[in-house]
This record gives sequence, C-alpha cells and structure tokens, in this order.
Amino acid sequence: MVSKKKKHQVNFLDLDEETSEEVLEFVGRKADYYEKKWKRTSRWNSLFSWNWSPFFLGLFWFAFRKMNGYAYLLLGILAVADILSIIFLKQSMSRTNLAGIFVMIALTANGAYFDFVLKKVKRLKNLHPDREERLAVLRNQGGISWLHTMIFTLAIIIYSFSIIFIEEKVYYAYAVPKFSEAVELQQSGELDEAIEIYDDIENRNVPIPAIYYNKALIYGSKKEYKLALKNIEIYLKLVPEDEPGLELKEELLKAK
Repeated sequence: MVSKKKKHQVNFLDLDEETSEEVLEFVGRKADYYEKKWKRTSRWNSLFSWNWSPFFLGLFWFAFRKMNGYAYLLLGILAVADILSIIFLKQSMSRTNLAGIFVMIALTANGAYFDFVLKKVKRLKNLHPDREERLAVLRNQGGISWLHTMIFTLAIIIYSFSIIFIEEKVYYAYAVPKFSEAVELQQSGELDEAIEIYDDIENRNVPIPAIYYNKALIYGSKKEYKLALKNIEIYLKLVPEDEPGLELKEELLKAK
C-alpha cells in the first residue's frame, strides 16, 4: 500500500549509515527481518506492512519488544472499550472486534517499532557521545525481554478476571429481572414478547442455560422446529446430559 509521506516522517532509508547501524543494533534479535521490512516501506512510502508476530501475540508482542508504553496504553484502551461495551451492551467486546484490532496491530506494528527504536537511538546519542559506550547501552536497552512479557502477562490475567467479574455483576443485575419478566410472558401465552426479551438478554460470555431451554419450548410450540432444535442444542452444550433437555430434544426430533 502506497501513501503520501507525512511531513517530518523519517523512513529507514533516510537515516545516515551510523544511525541505521545503531537502530539495528538496538533491535537485536531478527534485525535482518526488520531491516528488510523498513527498507521496503521506505521505498514505497508506506505506513503499513504485515507482521505475523503481533497478529498472533497481540499486545504481548509490544512487551516482548520492550515497548511497554505501547502495551499498557493499548491495554488501557481495550479496558475502557470493554467497560463501555459492558455498560451499554451488557457484555464485553466480541472476538470479531478483537480480531479486527489484531489485524490493525499487525499492519502498523513495524512502523510503530521503527519510531520507538529511532527515538531511543536519538536519545542515547545525546546521552552517550562515545560510540562504543553507546553501542553497549543500545544492546542492553534494546532487543527482547521475557521478563517484561511475563509481567505484562500478569497484568493481562488481572485485567481478564476483573472484566469477567464486572461483566457478570452488570449482566446479572440486568438479566435476572428481565428473565423473570420473560418467564411470566411465556406462561401467559405472550410468546413473541417473551422471545424478544430472551434474545435481548442473551450473553455469549455469561450464558444462562434456561434462556435456551425456554426458547426451545416456545419455538417448539410454534412448530418452528429448526429454531427449537438450534436452541436445545445450545442448552445441551451448556448443560450436558440434562434429562429434561434430552427429552425435549427427542420430542422435537419426533415432531419434526
């Protein structure tokens, strides 16, 4: 992808020989890989290039490459997005949204890493005028870090459990009274209204099995057997070997 070069944007091929050598010295592991990527994007004046590592590793890649500011900033953005999603949609972000985020990270990671490394190199040039001393510092401060990755993994675990806790609290506070309302509507024969509420309170992350059982009953009574079987199958995945669920499935298959 070709894009117009931004004002003040510095490409790898714009660097003098000494600076480019120091940039690669800072990168350390897989310096050849990043050199090829940065040269290619420089020639094409492109802001994007693909990197499989951040696509599969996500935010962990930033910590692995000692880009801790990026890692924790992005984690904070995800946390805010998750909390807003829970408040307004009563569930955290879907995996589809996360996949889209990881694609964007994979496309922009090489450029972000180049900017990060170049800033570090320029800063160290001012702090350490002697080149041999500077190269030693570059090797020490650059490269990869399993320690940073492990610390960030701990942060991700804390974040994940916190989001699960918040989601469950918010969701159940919203869903339980709604579920009771739907059951009353179902019992009084207002089936479409009950289905509408059941659909509204479904949550892929915190499933309530009874929602799917009740929907199977409703669709079965309406002779919409395809939808009834779909819901009883979901129910049985959540509650395997449940006798009432197995009996209802058998009845639906016979009626179909």
